[in-house]
Amino acid sequence: MRNIKKPITVREQVIVSLVRNQLRAREAAELLGCTPRTVRTYLRQYLLYGVKGLVDHRHSNNHKLSDKVRAVVVKVKREQRWRSPRNIRDALGLDVHECTVWRLLAHEGLAHENLKRVKAITRFEASTPNAMWQTDIMGKITFNSLGDLYLIGTLDDHSRFVPHAAWYKSQHKMNVFAVWYESLAKWGIPKAMLQDKGSQYKARTKYGSTEYEWYAKQLGIELIWAESAQCKGKIERFWKFVQRDFVPSVLKATTLEEVSGKWRLWLAWYNYKFKSKTHGGTTHANLYHPSERRVKRVALETMLLVEERRKVSRESTISLYGKSYLIPPGYIGCRIWIQIKGNKLYMEANGESRYLGKLRL
Repeated sequence: MRNIKKPITVREQVIVSLVRNQLRAREAAELLGCTPRTVRTYLRQYLLYGVKGLVDHRHSNNHKLSDKVRAVVVKVKREQRWRSPRNIRDALGLDVHECTVWRLLAHEGLAHENLKRVKAITRFEASTPNAMWQTDIMGKITFNSLGDLYLIGTLDDHSRFVPHAAWYKSQHKMNVFAVWYESLAKWGIPKAMLQDKGSQYKARTKYGSTEYEWYAKQLGIELIWAESAQCKGKIERFWKFVQRDFVPSVLKATTLEEVSGKWRLWLAWYNYKFKSKTHGGTTHANLYHPSERRVKRVALETMLLVEERRKVSRESTISLYGKSYLIPPGYIGCRIWIQIKGNKLYMEANGESRYLGKLRL
């Protein structure tokens, strides 16, 4: 390895020989381990200032590792793989930056050695399908024409089967509720649900509860709160797979309906055709079966009834979750109860219940 920092006496001898025409510039460069341009600089400085002109005031070259030190660094890393570049530098008392040691280890193919964990990772998987579901909201994805969209879904912890997931323009609690309702109506009721402490799931106040908590209690579902994203590792990995395999194909979509249509096809492929390496090359559907705790859709609509009170405007409309709905004549200025049964919307007034249409989210 070439070393620019030759002792001052060596530099003086070489430059003096060059002045006496005993050496050529290229030969002097080889002896000093530098370029011919540097030799010419040394020669010019020597002719102007004498020996003082050969003093190199640059500091970075003082910290280069010699071949002997490099061999010691590599040996230490190979014998004790757990040591980091900073740890090796401090242990050997090297006067270099830790990045210098890292570059050496990277050159030797030792920079990305797997560390032996002192404390082993405890992995968990539900023993049977429907023993626990995970639910979450994927961070917003910005589409070229649609702006920001959110993906909300549920995932079975044992099989990685996705009961239901859908794209929305907001992460409102009713969107979370709609995905939850569709999952329960089609595949039954799980024993437990794992989710984070977002305001859509858990009440922020000491007393009281969200609709999600209240209805889970009515259905006998145990709620398990994740303290970190790592607790929801399976659904977090599913989000990464969606971002890598599905999202790039729909970034140029112009309508939410287009995204939703392609999503339903992709989700069916993921559940029924995609062969997971995690489970020995079988599909998620092969490992999953509907829950034995089934509730008919009509009964589920009654149990999961959501009621909201709204005032009818002068245009005979109400606003619900950012959408307007037309109300029959005769209720302008009145406050009426709105009932949400699954994805159907009803109004209740004067002891009568009227169907308003499908809930738009």
